[in-house]
Formats: sequence, structure tokens, C-alpha cells
Amino acid sequence: MAHWELVRRIFLGVFLRRKRLLLLGIVASALVLLPAAYYGTRQPQRYRTSATVLLESRPDRVPLFPEFSPFRPLPVQLAILNSRSLAQSVIENLPQPSLAELLQHRYHIDYFEAARNLYHRWRGLEIETESPLRRAMAELQKARMTFNSRGDGIVEIIAEATEPQVAVDIVNTYVEVLLARTRSFNVEDARTSREFLEQQVADVKKNLAASEESLRRFTTAQGGVKIPDRTQASVNQIAQAESMLAEVRANRALVGARLKSLKERVELKKPAPAAPAAPAPPPPPAPVPLEVRRLRDQLAQLETNLLELRLRFTEEHPRVVLARQHVEQLRKRLGGAVKETVVAAPAAVAAAAAIPSAERVDFTEQLLSLETASHSLSAQEEALQKQVETLRDRLTGLSRSELEYVRLAREADSQRSLHALLSDKLTAARIREQGEMKVVKVIDPPAFPVSVTGERRLKFYAAALALSIVLGAMLPLGVEWLNRLIETEDDVDSATRLPVLALVPRVRSGPPLFTAAERVNGNGHPRRRVARDQFMFAEAFRPLRVSVQLATRVENLKTLLVASPLPDEGKSTIVVNLGLAFAEAGAKVVLADTDVARPTLHRLLNVKPTAGVVEALHAKRAIGDCLIPVADRLMMAPRGGVLEQDSRALLATQRLKEFVAEIATAGDVVVFDSSPVLLVPDGLFLAAAVDGVILVARAGRTSCRDLARAKSSLEAAGARLLGVVINEAPPMRVRADYERYYFASTSNGSH
Repeated sequence: MAHWELVRRIFLGVFLRRKRLLLLGIVASALVLLPAAYYGTRQPQRYRTSATVLLESRPDRVPLFPEFSPFRPLPVQLAILNSRSLAQSVIENLPQPSLAELLQHRYHIDYFEAARNLYHRWRGLEIETESPLRRAMAELQKARMTFNSRGDGIVEIIAEATEPQVAVDIVNTYVEVLLARTRSFNVEDARTSREFLEQQVADVKKNLAASEESLRRFTTAQGGVKIPDRTQASVNQIAQAESMLAEVRANRALVGARLKSLKERVELKKPAPAAPAAPAPPPPPAPVPLEVRRLRDQLAQLETNLLELRLRFTEEHPRVVLARQHVEQLRKRLGGAVKETVVAAPAAVAAAAAIPSAERVDFTEQLLSLETASHSLSAQEEALQKQVETLRDRLTGLSRSELEYVRLAREADSQRSLHALLSDKLTAARIREQGEMKVVKVIDPPAFPVSVTGERRLKFYAAALALSIVLGAMLPLGVEWLNRLIETEDDVDSATRLPVLALVPRVRSGPPLFTAAERVNGNGHPRRRVARDQFMFAEAFRPLRVSVQLATRVENLKTLLVASPLPDEGKSTIVVNLGLAFAEAGAKVVLADTDVARPTLHRLLNVKPTAGVVEALHAKRAIGDCLIPVADRLMMAPRGGVLEQDSRALLATQRLKEFVAEIATAGDVVVFDSSPVLLVPDGLFLAAAVDGVILVARAGRTSCRDLARAKSSLEAAGARLLGVVINEAPPMRVRADYERYYFASTSNGSH
């Protein structure tokens, strides 16, 4: 959380520092983008209308034709709505005035094609022009039509046009083509099935009557036959297997009739040859994809296993239920593979070239589905035939009359079950033929068209304004990136490779100057009258003091110089508070104001300017006479008089080193306040004469480039750099640790 808070504050600081640049960028971008949005939306009046339809994704009940169902999942229906074949069918059935409007008023512009034609025109090449059909299809698919799914199979069909009547015509044509596509093959297939089933029912009815008559005559002649109980179970199994075999054979015959009808329709729609020619051999069937063949074989094996389980167990047995679930899952996978084959296999679709484009995909899908069903039913028939023969071989111990009775009874039962099954299928085919099982249902017809020109322009204005804000925000960020400022320790490390000695937080509640008595009370806890940000400011100098003291143990660091690249970066405040930190630790501290251009220490410490560093440098006064006590164990040497131009030559002589050695004898630690390194180079001589130099960088103001230049200048002068202090760092960077430890310990009564 603290990391994101830091990022937010950094970006907020950038925008606050560059607020004029931010406003300038937003205004300049808006002055360009808003007129562009206005001229970009100067088009004829637009009208919009919509119709709502229900696309059935599943039938109301389980169909009696498990091998074929016209209902598709909703995503497939939406893909059909957006397909090129449907758009082409709509164009073919659209009224001529509406089609002319599609070609005259272009909503969709292919900028890539326009750029290519412009290049061809410039090179003197032939310009490519798209056909009217292609242009109209692009208008419908990419600009004019929208299909919004509302869930539960409800889809809103939306159309836009420059004239109200054209919008209504487009929506109506889409609905009519959808209805025609779902009606055409379904009704034709149901008619074929109905005619075939009527013949089958009539034949089975005759066979049933003949079987019942034969059974009645045999029973009358024999005076009744009783089957032993030990063989009755085997007889029942044979009867069940024969009934299932008759059902499979009936389904296979029905599928064969429907396949034959579909192929005959293709032959009827083919154009007749101009002159009689020798009969050509029939073209080879389109190859079935490997995935479809693999799933077909798996489905045949699973359905065969299911039939065997049904013969051994009841329909509610767990093994039968599980096998049926596996069959249903594999059927779904096979159906998806068939639909993908329709789209991905040009050979399969090419076989239906004589079918209208609006119905071609449906035809190919039905053809592959029926071929799959025929393959599966053939495998089932073969397995059931073997099962029946095996059961018959096991039927022993019966007399000739008993065997004849069993045969006649099984035949009558089989014909009776088959008659009931075919009668149900015939009823379903009649319902489907009458169009009572609709896949597309119109809920709301096209409404009165409304104008949407202003809505589109408003969207462009909103987008232009949002883009103006983004571009305006990128301008100050780009400037900041080119002139990156110090914000974190990583910035200091990347610019100088120097350690960060301390983070001094920004103070809001008072002047950033404290005495040792004001910082803590007798118990070491902060006084409650001291604001928390002031306390954290004072505590920030402890790690700085400790760093210098640790360095002093290794080398004798007695004189320190605090420098900054440019003015107003807080080095004088750092000098005073660092001196207070050393004085608090028991050291005798001397603060020397060597900022010859703009002395500041006397104002911070409220001391009258008197003779000081300048006089001591010229040996006019002893350094001990120039020191002014400002606090316990803390003294200050003011700048004194003005350092003349000709006198600055002393800074490059041995006298400067003697002066530093003299003032070092006045205390345990001497802290010098220097001039800005990049503006007044006189401080570089002093930096080379002292034991260590501390660089000060102001967060959000000092640039990485200036800090790196200051470091290079000091190193070139021979100064020993101890590290960098980041001044006016965001308080949240240091507040959490101090509050979690110091203030929590105060409230708990422990330290």
C-alpha cells in the first residue's frame, strides 16, 4: 500500500510542479482534437432501428430423431448472424432502393485500401476497386449491423441507415432470411421423413397383423403352450434384443432415406448440360476429417457397450446411466467437430455448390451429421445381430412346438414395439413439417427508427476530450523524464552511486529548527507540544550523525562540509540541525558560515552578523574571537565582512588549509556551510581542504543531472564524498516507521 501511495504522490508532485505545462498540453490537445472530432462526424443524418428475436438453443423436449436436431448453441447462432453467407443472402433479398443506399452512403472506410490506392495513384498504377457486392457486405458486417445478446437466447438485431425505411428494410430482411434458413431444410427433411415413415408404419402394421394371426392360429392348434420358468429369462432377453435390433434397423433405414433425399436435391439443382455428353463417373466423396472419423469410431463403440449393458441391467442401473452420459458427451464433441468441418473443409462445402449460399452450410452440416448417424447405427446393428445369435444358441432344452411358439411370440412383440416407435416418429415428423418446431421466433418487430447522429458525435467528443487529458498529462511527464528529479534513494544511486545518509521529511507545522531540549523530554520521549512531523524531522539527523561518527572511528573526520548543487535546496538547515545532533550527543560543535555569496546561518540562528570567517581568513582576527555561542556546546562563526574579488585568491592558497586547521581546534566537530557548487566554484577549494563532504539534494527539485554534475565537480577538486542527504522527502516515506515505534511506545507506556 505504501508503494502505491508513494507512486501516487510522485505523480501528483509532478503535476503540481508542472501544472501550467499540464494545462497548456490539455488545452492545446483539445484545440486540435475537438475540431477534428467535429469534422470527423459531419455525415448525413443517421437512423437506427432494432428487432428482437429468440434463438432457440435447445428443443423444448427430447427429439424423437436423436441423430438430427436443428437447434444449435447460442454462440453458433450468433456466429451465423455475423457470417458472410447470411450477409450475402440479405443483400440478394434486399429491396433495390435500400441496396442503392448501402452503396451510396459509406459508413465503413477501409483506410488500408485507401492508402494503397493512394500509393498506386502516385505511382501511376492501376487502382483496385471493390465490387458492389463486396462493398455492400462490408457495410453490413462492419458498420451497419449490431447483434446484442441479452441472454436466454434473446438477440437484438440493430441496423443503421441514412433513411428510416432503409434501416427497417435491413432488419426485416435479416429476420426473413433467418426464418427461411431454419425453415427450408428442416421442413424438407421432415417431409421426406414423414413420407418414408408413413410407408414404414403401413408395412409394420401389416406385419404385426400377420404375426398376431399366426400366433393365434398356433395357440389354437396346440391348445396353449407353457414355457418353462428356467428358460423364460433367456426368452425375455432375446425379445428385448430383437426389439432393439428392429429399432436400430428402422432408424438406419430412415437415415438412409434422408441421405438419399438430400443428394437428390443437389442433383435437381445442378444446371442441365448444354449438349448430351457421356456420363461421367461420380466424383469421389469428400474425405472425412481424421478427428471426425476417430470420434465416430469411439461413439460406435460406446453405443455398442451401452446396448450390451441395457440387455444385462435395467435402465436405472448406475452402469447404464454412466454409459449413457458418456455417449451424450461424445455426441456433443462429435457435433462440434462436424460444425468445425463445415467451416474448415472446402471440399465438403463444395459438394453442395448447387445449393443456395444461404442454405449451403445447413446442407453440409446435415449431410455430415446423417453420415455420422448411419455409421453409428451400422455398428449398433452389427453388434445387436451378434448378440441375438448368441442368445439364440444358448436357448436349449425346448421342444419343437415350444421353440415355434417362442419365435411367433417374439416376432409379434417386436412388430408391436416397432409399430409404436414408428408411430411416435411419424407424429414428430408431421409436427416438424407443419413448422411447429421453430428455431427462430420474432419477439418484437422493427421499431420506428430514431436519429442517432448526435449520439455518435457525443461519443467522439468524449473520446477527444479523454485523449486531450492523456496527451496533456504526457507532456509534463515527458519533460520530467528528460529532466528527471530526485525523488527516492534509487534516483540518487542511479545518478551518483553514493549512499543515502538520511531522509529528511518535509515539515508543515513549524520552522525546521530545534534545540536539544525541545526535541525530547527527560525520559527520551518526544514532548507532546512538538508536532509529529517536527519530531520526525529532528529524528532524521540521528542516522546522519551516526554515519559520520562511524566514519570518524575509521578515519579522523573532524571537519565536514555540507554542499548542494544549486541554491534553495536546504543545506543551511541541514548544517544547523546536524550541529544540534552532534551537540546533543555531547560533542563540542562549531558551525562555520562559508557561503560567501549568500550567508544564511546567522538568520536561522537569530545572530547578528559580526566579524567572522572572512576576517579570520585574512588573519585580521583570531578564530576564537569570532565564535558566538548559540546553544549548549554549540558555537557559530558568521561569515563576517564581504570577501573581495581579489581576496578570493586566498581560497586557492595554503592559507585556506591553515584556516581549516585553526578552526578545527575550536571544537570536536566543525560543520561548514558552503556555497552552491554549480554556481560558486569557490566552495570547491574548501571541499578539498575538509575531511568529508555531504551533498544535499532537495526531493522534487534537484535534478539527477545537477546532482551528478556536482558530484563530478567535487571529485575533480579532490573532495572526499561521504554520501547524500535527501531533504524535504515525502513525510509518508519516514512517518510509518517512526509512528509505529516511537508514538506507539509512548501510548503503551513502554519504550
